[in-house]
Amino acid sequence: MADLRPESSPAAPPSWLARVFAASWLSYFSYYFTRMPVKATKTTLVREFGLSKAQLNYIDTAYNAAYCVGQVVNGFVTDRIGPRRWVALGMLLSAAIAVTFQQVHTVTGTVIGVYVLLWGLNGYAQSTGWPGNSKVMASWFGTRRRGEVMGWWSTCYQAGGMVATLAAARLIGAFGWRGVFVGTALWVAVIAVAFFLLVRDRPSDVGFADPDAIALGRDDLEERRRLLRAEWPRVLRTPMVWAMGGAYFCCKLIRYAFLLWLPFYLETALHYSRVDALDHSIFFELGGLVMVVIAGFVADRVFAKRRVAAAFTFLLGLVGALYLYQAIGDASRGANIGGLLLVGGCLFAADSLICGAVAQDLGGPHAAALASGLINGIGSIGQVVQGFVLVYVSDRWGWHVLFQGFAVLAFVGALLCLRYLRVGPAPEPAT
Repeated sequence: MADLRPESSPAAPPSWLARVFAASWLSYFSYYFTRMPVKATKTTLVREFGLSKAQLNYIDTAYNAAYCVGQVVNGFVTDRIGPRRWVALGMLLSAAIAVTFQQVHTVTGTVIGVYVLLWGLNGYAQSTGWPGNSKVMASWFGTRRRGEVMGWWSTCYQAGGMVATLAAARLIGAFGWRGVFVGTALWVAVIAVAFFLLVRDRPSDVGFADPDAIALGRDDLEERRRLLRAEWPRVLRTPMVWAMGGAYFCCKLIRYAFLLWLPFYLETALHYSRVDALDHSIFFELGGLVMVVIAGFVADRVFAKRRVAAAFTFLLGLVGALYLYQAIGDASRGANIGGLLLVGGCLFAADSLICGAVAQDLGGPHAAALASGLINGIGSIGQVVQGFVLVYVSDRWGWHVLFQGFAVLAFVGALLCLRYLRVGPAPEPAT
């Protein structure tokens, strides 16, 4: 086997970087398609199958809890076996579960336990996506412009949520509620195969130099494992990892409350039609789609790669945006759109920096999946509890108080970043 070390290998050419970027972007974009069906059919599950609001929350919670645990587990697994196979397998499993879910009522009737089990399994399958794709991006792109690169890449999960929502609305209109599950599953399965064919775990797998690290030959499995064994304890002992996990908990609780319940809020509280509520909800992700690119540029150019400081700034902006939304969101459709654009922009900007570039910086070239999975896993506890918080607070005190509570939570997230405002990535090693 030829030696594949940086001194004897060229850098990966732009064609390979573009190929990996596009395949990874499309992969995580597509994960949202098989997250969407339950969100899009909540009112069907209530009106036609007799599920309660609390039972809908059980389904969401099973998904979120499995996703939370899976983030951490799959961070370890991905670093050990590589992201290419694991991401493709996770996507195929998620597609298979979505197809199965829409047959449950036909086969068993309305059995809440079966819905909960299946959607929980989907949550675990979905949790392969972030650590795996984060590892791919960290392996192919170095620290020098990571904020900007990840800013562009992070548009995948705003665009994914937005396009999946629009697709769900159209599939419901054309094929009924079952069409959402089948149509989205077919798309995800196709992209899983494309990802497996197009992506390699690291540049050295195809003869190029790995950025930010001494590249190892493909036969150096024991050396890779030795490096991983050294890196994992370092990541786990780093206080900043846990602080960023706490900040991401705040972001993710708010984000998933909006993602999973915004159409329900618009339909039941503001009396939009089902299709209008789904269409209108995309303005939340549209604001993020624009702002994550700006956030990456600002973090690298304005904040000189101090990406936590940039996230802190956007979290403070989110505090104001949430207070504004609760004040004007029900005044008119135009005001609601403006509020959603602002909330989504500030939230996704902070979110993408913390779980993207900051996590990759903390993990380094050998433990990027672990750091990303750990921060995302801690954050996903917020994803688990958001439904309980939302149902309890909105039922007891109303939606306005809920949005005010989210503003307080955003401020807590900003406070967790305070200690690390001057922290930047380690310098790139000389090659």
